[in-house]
Amino acid sequence: MAPLDLAALVWKDCRTFIIMNGDIREAADTVVATLMESYDEAEIREAFKFDGAIKMAVGDYTGSHDETDIEDDIDDDIITLIDDDGEFDYDEY
Repeated sequence: MAPLDLAALVWKDCRTFIIMNGDIREAADTVVATLMESYDEAEIREAFKFDGAIKMAVGDYTGSHDETDIEDDIDDDIITLIDDDGEFDYDEY
């Protein structure tokens, strides 16, 4: 198993705990900052294609959001997760 695939697996297993007990945005930002030292944007997006928080953090880190940054399984009410400053509200996610 490639290191990036292992990182994605660990993130997937820990995600519920992070959401319940911590700041998912801060955690995603930290994971992405670490991964960007060894991988490019496309590799990270592909490995974490199941996770909107990581994809949003990649977009924030690189300054280029992709239309797939928001998970596909979220319904059309996603606009309600954007706060008054135009930022994605991870706490509500």
